[in-house]
Amino acid sequence: MIGYLVGRLVQAIPVLFLASIAVFLVLRLVPGDPADNIAGEDASPAQVAAIREQLGLNDPLPVQYGRWIGDLAQGDLGVSVRTGVPVRRLLSLSLPPTLELAVASYVIAILIGLPLGVIAGVKPRSGWDWLLSSYTVGTLGVPNFMLGVLLLWLFSVKLGWFPVSGRISFFDDPVGSIRYLVLPAFALGTGLGAVLARYTRTTVQAAMGQDYIRTARAKGLAGHVVVIRHALRNSLIPVVTIMALQVGHVLAGTVVIERVFTRPGLGRLVVDAILNRDYLIVQSTLLILVLIFVGVNLVADIAYGMLDPRVRRR
Repeated sequence: MIGYLVGRLVQAIPVLFLASIAVFLVLRLVPGDPADNIAGEDASPAQVAAIREQLGLNDPLPVQYGRWIGDLAQGDLGVSVRTGVPVRRLLSLSLPPTLELAVASYVIAILIGLPLGVIAGVKPRSGWDWLLSSYTVGTLGVPNFMLGVLLLWLFSVKLGWFPVSGRISFFDDPVGSIRYLVLPAFALGTGLGAVLARYTRTTVQAAMGQDYIRTARAKGLAGHVVVIRHALRNSLIPVVTIMALQVGHVLAGTVVIERVFTRPGLGRLVVDAILNRDYLIVQSTLLILVLIFVGVNLVADIAYGMLDPRVRRR
Protein backbone atom coordinates (compact mmCIF):
# COMPACT_ATOMS: atom_id res chain seq x y z
CA MET A 1 0.00 0.00 0.00
CA ILE A 2 2.89 2.37 0.77
CA GLY A 3 4.41 1.84 -2.67
CA TYR A 4 1.03 2.40 -4.29
CA LEU A 5 0.61 5.68 -2.40
CA VAL A 6 4.14 6.90 -3.21
CA GLY A 7 3.55 6.17 -6.89
CA ARG A 8 0.40 8.28 -6.89
CA LEU A 9 2.21 11.13 -5.11
CA VAL A 10 5.00 11.08 -7.69
CA GLN A 11 2.44 11.23 -10.51
CA ALA A 12 0.82 14.28 -8.92
CA ILE A 13 4.02 16.37 -9.08
CA PRO A 14 4.13 16.90 -12.88
CA VAL A 15 0.39 17.59 -12.86
CA LEU A 16 0.86 20.44 -10.38
CA PHE A 17 3.84 21.75 -12.34
CA LEU A 18 1.93 21.83 -15.63
CA ALA A 19 -1.09 23.35 -13.90
CA SER A 20 1.05 26.16 -12.49
CA ILE A 21 2.35 26.95 -15.98
CA ALA A 22 -1.18 26.92 -17.41
CA VAL A 23 -2.49 29.22 -14.67
CA PHE A 24 0.40 31.63 -15.15
CA LEU A 25 0.09 31.82 -18.94
CA VAL A 26 -3.71 31.98 -19.15
CA LEU A 27 -3.82 35.07 -16.96
CA ARG A 28 -1.33 36.81 -19.24
CA LEU A 29 -3.69 36.23 -22.17
CA VAL A 30 -6.54 38.11 -20.46
CA PRO A 31 -6.90 41.61 -21.97
CA GLY A 32 -5.94 44.49 -19.72
CA ASP A 33 -2.93 45.70 -17.78
CA PRO A 34 -2.78 45.75 -13.96
CA ALA A 35 -0.57 48.84 -14.16
CA ASP A 36 -3.37 50.74 -15.92
CA ASN A 37 -5.85 49.75 -13.20
CA ILE A 38 -3.52 50.82 -10.42
CA ALA A 39 -2.48 54.10 -12.03
CA GLY A 40 -6.02 55.17 -12.91
CA GLU A 41 -7.49 56.71 -16.02
CA ASP A 42 -5.71 60.08 -15.63
CA ALA A 43 -2.21 58.61 -15.25
CA SER A 44 0.48 59.51 -17.74
CA PRO A 45 2.34 56.85 -19.79
CA ALA A 46 5.43 57.49 -17.66
CA GLN A 47 3.52 56.72 -14.47
CA VAL A 48 2.12 53.52 -15.98
CA ALA A 49 5.59 52.48 -17.14
CA ALA A 50 6.97 53.12 -13.64
CA ILE A 51 4.30 50.91 -12.08
CA ARG A 52 4.99 48.14 -14.62
CA GLU A 53 8.65 48.27 -13.73
CA GLN A 54 7.86 48.19 -10.01
CA LEU A 55 5.64 45.14 -10.43
CA GLY A 56 8.18 43.36 -12.62
CA LEU A 57 5.79 43.16 -15.57
CA ASN A 58 8.51 44.24 -18.01
CA ASP A 59 10.56 41.12 -17.29
CA PRO A 60 10.31 38.15 -19.68
CA LEU A 61 7.58 35.66 -18.85
CA PRO A 62 10.03 32.88 -17.81
CA VAL A 63 11.62 35.29 -15.33
CA GLN A 64 8.23 36.29 -13.91
CA TYR A 65 7.21 32.64 -13.62
CA GLY A 66 10.47 31.67 -11.94
CA ARG A 67 10.15 34.51 -9.44
CA TRP A 68 6.57 33.49 -8.62
CA ILE A 69 7.47 29.81 -8.14
CA GLY A 70 10.50 30.77 -6.04
CA ASP A 71 8.33 32.85 -3.74
CA LEU A 72 5.77 30.02 -3.49
CA ALA A 73 8.51 27.60 -2.48
CA GLN A 74 9.33 29.93 0.42
CA GLY A 75 5.68 30.22 1.42
CA ASP A 76 5.38 33.79 0.12
CA LEU A 77 2.20 34.30 -1.92
CA GLY A 78 2.96 37.97 -2.54
CA VAL A 79 0.95 41.12 -1.96
CA SER A 80 -2.21 42.26 -3.72
CA VAL A 81 -1.30 44.95 -6.24
CA ARG A 82 -4.70 46.54 -5.74
CA THR A 83 -5.06 46.69 -1.96
CA GLY A 84 -1.52 46.08 -0.68
CA VAL A 85 -2.81 43.30 1.61
CA PRO A 86 -0.77 40.05 1.67
CA VAL A 87 -2.40 37.38 -0.48
CA ARG A 88 -2.00 34.85 2.33
CA ARG A 89 -4.14 37.06 4.57
CA LEU A 90 -6.86 37.38 1.93
CA LEU A 91 -6.92 33.63 1.33
CA SER A 92 -7.03 32.87 5.06
CA LEU A 93 -10.26 34.90 5.23
CA SER A 94 -11.85 33.63 1.99
CA LEU A 95 -10.85 29.96 1.81
CA PRO A 96 -12.58 28.60 4.97
CA PRO A 97 -16.11 29.75 3.97
CA THR A 98 -15.70 28.19 0.51
CA LEU A 99 -14.38 24.89 1.86
CA GLU A 100 -17.17 24.89 4.45
CA LEU A 101 -19.78 25.25 1.72
CA ALA A 102 -18.12 22.64 -0.53
CA VAL A 103 -17.87 20.04 2.27
CA ALA A 104 -21.47 20.63 3.38
CA SER A 105 -22.64 20.25 -0.23
CA TYR A 106 -20.75 16.98 -0.54
CA VAL A 107 -22.28 15.63 2.66
CA ILE A 108 -25.78 16.47 1.44
CA ALA A 109 -25.06 14.89 -1.95
CA ILE A 110 -23.83 11.67 -0.33
CA LEU A 111 -26.73 11.49 2.11
CA ILE A 112 -29.21 11.88 -0.76
CA GLY A 113 -27.46 10.19 -3.67
CA LEU A 114 -26.03 6.98 -2.24
CA PRO A 115 -29.11 5.66 -0.36
CA LEU A 116 -31.49 6.59 -3.18
CA GLY A 117 -29.19 5.06 -5.80
CA VAL A 118 -28.71 1.84 -3.83
CA ILE A 119 -32.44 1.32 -3.22
CA ALA A 120 -33.29 2.08 -6.85
CA GLY A 121 -30.53 -0.28 -8.02
CA VAL A 122 -31.74 -3.11 -5.79
CA LYS A 123 -35.39 -2.52 -6.81
CA PRO A 124 -35.35 -1.47 -10.48
CA ARG A 125 -38.60 -0.34 -12.08
CA SER A 126 -40.12 0.17 -8.64
CA GLY A 127 -41.52 3.30 -7.02
CA TRP A 128 -38.03 4.14 -5.76
CA ASP A 129 -36.71 3.95 -9.29
CA TRP A 130 -39.40 6.34 -10.50
CA LEU A 131 -38.63 8.65 -7.57
CA LEU A 132 -34.97 8.68 -8.57
CA SER A 133 -35.82 9.50 -12.18
CA SER A 134 -38.12 12.34 -11.11
CA TYR A 135 -35.52 13.69 -8.70
CA THR A 136 -32.79 13.57 -11.35
CA VAL A 137 -34.85 15.31 -14.02
CA GLY A 138 -36.14 17.94 -11.61
CA THR A 139 -32.73 18.68 -10.11
CA LEU A 140 -30.45 18.57 -13.14
CA GLY A 141 -32.97 20.53 -15.19
CA VAL A 142 -32.72 23.51 -12.84
CA PRO A 143 -29.39 25.43 -12.59
CA ASN A 144 -28.04 25.60 -9.06
CA PHE A 145 -28.19 29.41 -8.98
CA MET A 146 -31.89 29.33 -9.92
CA LEU A 147 -32.54 26.68 -7.30
CA GLY A 148 -30.71 28.88 -4.81
CA VAL A 149 -32.95 31.84 -5.64
CA LEU A 150 -36.08 29.68 -5.25
CA LEU A 151 -34.90 28.32 -1.90
CA LEU A 152 -34.01 31.81 -0.76
CA TRP A 153 -37.41 33.18 -1.75
CA LEU A 154 -39.40 30.36 -0.16
CA PHE A 155 -37.57 29.51 3.06
CA SER A 156 -36.00 32.88 3.85
CA VAL A 157 -38.30 35.58 2.47
CA LYS A 158 -41.70 33.87 2.71
CA LEU A 159 -41.32 31.48 5.64
CA GLY A 160 -38.47 33.19 7.47
CA TRP A 161 -36.90 29.91 8.56
CA PHE A 162 -33.36 30.75 7.46
CA PRO A 163 -31.29 33.95 7.16
CA VAL A 164 -31.35 35.75 3.82
CA SER A 165 -27.62 36.29 3.45
CA GLY A 166 -24.27 36.28 5.21
CA ARG A 167 -22.27 33.76 7.24
CA ILE A 168 -21.32 33.02 10.84
CA SER A 169 -18.22 31.06 11.77
CA PHE A 170 -18.92 27.59 13.12
CA PHE A 171 -16.50 28.20 15.99
CA ASP A 172 -18.37 31.34 17.07
CA ASP A 173 -21.92 29.96 16.85
CA PRO A 174 -22.35 26.35 15.61
CA VAL A 175 -26.14 26.50 15.40
CA GLY A 176 -26.19 29.90 13.69
CA SER A 177 -23.49 28.76 11.27
CA ILE A 178 -25.59 25.76 10.20
CA ARG A 179 -28.66 27.97 9.70
CA TYR A 180 -26.67 30.18 7.32
CA LEU A 181 -25.22 27.13 5.55
CA VAL A 182 -28.28 24.92 4.96
CA LEU A 183 -29.81 26.67 1.94
CA PRO A 184 -26.62 27.29 -0.10
CA ALA A 185 -25.42 23.75 0.64
CA PHE A 186 -28.73 22.29 -0.58
CA ALA A 187 -28.68 24.49 -3.68
CA LEU A 188 -25.22 23.20 -4.57
CA GLY A 189 -25.43 19.63 -3.27
CA THR A 190 -28.72 18.43 -4.75
CA GLY A 191 -27.37 18.43 -8.31
CA LEU A 192 -24.32 16.41 -7.29
CA GLY A 193 -26.62 14.08 -5.34
CA ALA A 194 -28.62 13.40 -8.50
CA VAL A 195 -25.45 12.50 -10.42
CA LEU A 196 -24.25 10.18 -7.65
CA ALA A 197 -27.68 8.56 -7.40
CA ARG A 198 -27.78 7.76 -11.13
CA TYR A 199 -24.31 6.22 -11.17
CA THR A 200 -24.92 4.31 -7.94
CA ARG A 201 -28.18 2.95 -9.27
CA THR A 202 -26.55 1.75 -12.49
CA THR A 203 -23.55 0.09 -10.84
CA VAL A 204 -25.57 -1.54 -8.04
CA GLN A 205 -28.12 -2.91 -10.50
CA ALA A 206 -25.29 -4.42 -12.57
CA ALA A 207 -23.69 -5.91 -9.46
CA MET A 208 -26.94 -7.50 -8.28
CA GLY A 209 -26.98 -9.68 -11.38
CA GLN A 210 -23.52 -11.17 -10.80
CA ASP A 211 -22.84 -14.78 -9.79
CA TYR A 212 -21.25 -13.87 -6.45
CA ILE A 213 -24.51 -12.18 -5.41
CA ARG A 214 -26.48 -15.35 -6.17
CA THR A 215 -23.88 -17.36 -4.24
CA ALA A 216 -24.17 -15.04 -1.24
CA ARG A 217 -27.94 -15.39 -1.28
CA ALA A 218 -27.66 -19.19 -1.62
CA LYS A 219 -25.50 -19.21 1.53
CA GLY A 220 -28.42 -17.72 3.43
CA LEU A 221 -27.00 -14.24 4.06
CA ALA A 222 -29.47 -11.53 4.98
CA GLY A 223 -30.57 -9.21 2.20
CA HIS A 224 -28.96 -6.07 3.65
CA VAL A 225 -25.69 -7.96 4.17
CA VAL A 226 -25.67 -9.04 0.52
CA VAL A 227 -26.33 -5.49 -0.65
CA ILE A 228 -23.91 -3.64 1.62
CA ARG A 229 -21.03 -6.10 1.93
CA HIS A 230 -21.03 -7.51 -1.59
CA ALA A 231 -23.02 -5.46 -4.12
CA LEU A 232 -22.28 -1.96 -2.83
CA ARG A 233 -18.58 -2.43 -2.17
CA ASN A 234 -17.97 -3.92 -5.61
CA SER A 235 -19.88 -1.11 -7.32
CA LEU A 236 -18.30 1.83 -5.48
CA ILE A 237 -15.21 2.34 -7.67
CA PRO A 238 -17.05 4.13 -10.52
CA VAL A 239 -19.03 6.08 -7.93
CA VAL A 240 -15.82 7.19 -6.19
CA THR A 241 -14.48 8.25 -9.58
CA ILE A 242 -17.51 10.44 -10.23
CA MET A 243 -17.30 11.91 -6.73
CA ALA A 244 -13.68 12.90 -7.32
CA LEU A 245 -14.35 14.36 -10.75
CA GLN A 246 -17.26 16.40 -9.42
CA VAL A 247 -14.93 18.35 -7.10
CA GLY A 248 -14.24 20.83 -9.89
CA HIS A 249 -17.97 21.28 -10.47
CA VAL A 250 -18.58 21.91 -6.76
CA LEU A 251 -15.74 24.41 -6.45
CA ALA A 252 -16.95 26.26 -9.54
CA GLY A 253 -20.50 26.20 -8.22
CA THR A 254 -19.46 27.85 -4.96
CA VAL A 255 -18.52 30.97 -6.93
CA VAL A 256 -22.12 31.38 -8.13
CA ILE A 257 -23.83 30.24 -4.92
CA GLU A 258 -21.73 32.63 -2.83
CA ARG A 259 -22.98 35.46 -5.00
CA VAL A 260 -26.62 34.36 -4.72
CA PHE A 261 -26.52 34.09 -0.92
CA THR A 262 -24.06 37.00 -0.44
CA ARG A 263 -21.57 34.77 1.36
CA PRO A 264 -17.89 35.63 1.72
CA GLY A 265 -15.51 33.26 0.01
CA LEU A 266 -13.14 32.65 -2.87
CA GLY A 267 -15.83 33.46 -5.44
CA ARG A 268 -15.99 37.15 -4.63
CA LEU A 269 -12.22 37.35 -4.12
CA VAL A 270 -11.42 35.76 -7.49
CA VAL A 271 -14.00 37.75 -9.47
CA ASP A 272 -12.78 41.05 -8.03
CA ALA A 273 -9.15 40.06 -8.62
CA ILE A 274 -9.84 39.18 -12.27
CA LEU A 275 -11.62 42.48 -12.86
CA ASN A 276 -8.67 44.37 -11.32
CA ARG A 277 -6.03 42.17 -13.04
CA ASP A 278 -4.62 41.27 -9.63
CA TYR A 279 -2.44 38.44 -10.92
CA LEU A 280 -1.02 37.15 -7.64
CA ILE A 281 -4.44 36.64 -6.05
CA VAL A 282 -5.84 34.80 -9.08
CA GLN A 283 -2.72 32.68 -9.56
CA SER A 284 -2.55 31.65 -5.90
CA THR A 285 -6.28 30.92 -5.71
CA LEU A 286 -6.38 28.84 -8.89
CA LEU A 287 -3.29 26.91 -7.84
CA ILE A 288 -4.88 26.13 -4.46
CA LEU A 289 -8.03 24.91 -6.23
CA VAL A 290 -5.90 22.71 -8.50
CA LEU A 291 -4.09 21.38 -5.42
CA ILE A 292 -7.44 20.54 -3.82
CA PHE A 293 -8.61 18.79 -6.99
CA VAL A 294 -5.39 16.77 -7.25
CA GLY A 295 -5.55 15.94 -3.54
CA VAL A 296 -9.13 14.67 -3.78
CA ASN A 297 -8.25 12.52 -6.78
CA LEU A 298 -5.29 11.16 -4.81
CA VAL A 299 -7.70 10.22 -2.03
CA ALA A 300 -9.88 8.55 -4.67
CA ASP A 301 -6.87 6.52 -5.86
CA ILE A 302 -6.25 5.42 -2.28
CA ALA A 303 -9.92 4.47 -1.97
CA TYR A 304 -9.57 2.32 -5.12
CA GLY A 305 -6.80 0.35 -3.43
CA MET A 306 -8.84 -0.09 -0.26
CA LEU A 307 -12.00 -1.18 -2.11
CA ASP A 308 -10.26 -3.53 -4.53
CA PRO A 309 -6.92 -5.17 -3.58
CA ARG A 310 -6.32 -5.97 -7.26
CA VAL A 311 -5.74 -2.26 -7.88
CA ARG A 312 -2.89 -2.20 -5.33
CA ARG A 313 -1.26 -5.29 -6.78
CA ARG A 314 -1.57 -4.01 -10.34
